[in-house]
Amino acid sequence: MLYLYEILEDYQFATTDAEKEEIFSSFCQKIWEHPNQRTITEKPITFRIKPTLLKTEIGEVFSNYTSIPRNVCPSTTKNTGFASLIRQKLNNIYTYFFDENICSRKEYLDLLRLPKKLYFQWESFLGKGEPEWILSPKELSNTLEQAMADAKRLKETCAREKMKLSWEEYKQVAEGYFRRLFEHYQPLEEYQTDHALVLQTGTWNEDNFCISYFCSGLHGYFKNYQKSYYGLYNANSRRKTSYSRCACGNLFLQNRQRNRRLCDTCRKQSRSQSYSRYNEKRKTQLPHS
Repeated sequence: MLYLYEILEDYQFATTDAEKEEIFSSFCQKIWEHPNQRTITEKPITFRIKPTLLKTEIGEVFSNYTSIPRNVCPSTTKNTGFASLIRQKLNNIYTYFFDENICSRKEYLDLLRLPKKLYFQWESFLGKGEPEWILSPKELSNTLEQAMADAKRLKETCAREKMKLSWEEYKQVAEGYFRRLFEHYQPLEEYQTDHALVLQTGTWNEDNFCISYFCSGLHGYFKNYQKSYYGLYNANSRRKTSYSRCACGNLFLQNRQRNRRLCDTCRKQSRSQSYSRYNEKRKTQLPHS
């Protein structure tokens, strides 16, 4: 079995373009045909209510939330081979930047887990022999309904913030970045000389270095892709820049002095609506001739 550093070295030492292309195509095939395929499954958040509590008023409220659906995409792999790890990184990047069906924000997950959390708090409360719980059945019902509504809105916001790119288009973009990483690869011994890298562990080897190089490079390239997608990428800029999200999902450059909250498109639309409301109000206030 070839290691990643051997593939990269073979590519560097290849004497013809045809030989380089064969090595590169073989690498791409290993990545895309690896068994670590990207799969979306439904993994509901579940809990069971004790039979003795099921017929109580509060138990009946909780019974409506004992299985809350949630789409997930595996984000880790137990396989330590370079093809599996790089493919996992590609799967995760697509989930984070492009898949509008997956929302992995902590706030969203906390909202979905709220019924389960409150149920076990209630169960623990009863176990201590307390006469009344902090929430009445109606208050509990309103709290959980609001949590589910907030979770739905947060997922919709998350979906708006995802970029539009099919999996096939994504593969083509990724292969362009593979090519750059192949061309810019610097062997570990050269990198150590240039950057004074000191390794303290015997378990870390050159292939770990190459895998880290590939995964970090892909993440950086797709962050730049995101900036380009929203027309914000400037290859010549070396200043630290701050970006914010508009309610519509667009990414925009934040002006620290003005603390902007809307992208240019929404700002123009908001101003237009404000002018229209002003004109309508002005018309109603003018005296009739």
